[in-house]
Amino acid sequence: MAADVLLYNALNEVNKILVTQDATLTTNIATQNSLCATAIANIALGPTYIGNAGPNQANIWCLIPTLPATGAAWTTGLKVCRCAGSSNWNYGSCCAWTVPAGVTCARFQLWGAGAGSGYGCCCAFTPFGGTGAYASVIMPVTAGNTYTICAGCAHCCSIQPGFGVVNGYPGCPSYVTGTGLSNFCAEGGESSLGCQLLTRCICGIVSGYCMFLGGCVCNNNSVCWHDSIQGGGQGGVGAPSGCCFDNMFPMMSSCRTYYGSATTGTIYGIRGSYGSIALNCNGTIRVQHPPIYGFASSSCCCCIITTNYGGGCCFGAAAGYMQIPGAGGFANFKCGGNTSGSYGDRGKSGMVCVSYL
Repeated sequence: MAADVLLYNALNEVNKILVTQDATLTTNIATQNSLCATAIANIALGPTYIGNAGPNQANIWCLIPTLPATGAAWTTGLKVCRCAGSSNWNYGSCCAWTVPAGVTCARFQLWGAGAGSGYGCCCAFTPFGGTGAYASVIMPVTAGNTYTICAGCAHCCSIQPGFGVVNGYPGCPSYVTGTGLSNFCAEGGESSLGCQLLTRCICGIVSGYCMFLGGCVCNNNSVCWHDSIQGGGQGGVGAPSGCCFDNMFPMMSSCRTYYGSATTGTIYGIRGSYGSIALNCNGTIRVQHPPIYGFASSSCCCCIITTNYGGGCCFGAAAGYMQIPGAGGFANFKCGGNTSGSYGDRGKSGMVCVSYL
């Protein structure tokens, strides 16, 4: 009998442990079901959910459909990004596309042109120019119909950025017009971070400068601060005294967006973005370009800027850097009164891709 009591007590203790574990698992399952329900609800929002995803949620971009509902693979396609035969990454291009015989479905993708970075001198720097917006639609097409396809330019619609040119320039939109599409467009990137901050009402104007997180974003798109390295002198051209901070401006979506509707088909898109900037009062600067749809791994360029770092057009597309549609101009920095060679960089042209079957 004693043995039976001991066995009963042992089994009872094990049962208590299992009951506790079961309760914990039940709670965890309920939590996961709730999370899954939220995720499913967000996915059901489709374009709205994806369109509100910023550069820090690039993993969500995989929800943009890349094939027709049938799952059939595209048989061929075309790309428009620069003038025919041109190696210039700053000029856009337009052409007409007539739907070939036998083709019944197409996917149109748009990348708006990137914005220029302007120039930085006299202890100021400009971050990467803003990226253009992106848009995509899969829709039925009819053989013989003609579409006008335009990849936005990043240079032909502005004067050449360089020393003496204060502002960077926004990119131009990319668009497609034709049967079944209305106002289908992806805007070019925004060049002025200061203007963007004002638009979002997350900073205030002090003596003509946009202030955020204790730092100064100048109206000419430069970022400046009080130069403690050089005896406490003012950093930047006319920068407010004491404008020094150890902080970071994160990657974020810009207000440059996409538009349009399709008679039969859903428009998906991603707004343009700004890269991150981080600096401290000892002169260390870090800039990062935001990811671009279709080129996420190659567009996230990150670099540390040091005194009299060339940047700008020295690291532009013509020099083999950032040859990616919709990318912003390369960051630039000058210090110690150095103004020689402080050229900004143009943004990169937009692109339109058409896949069809």
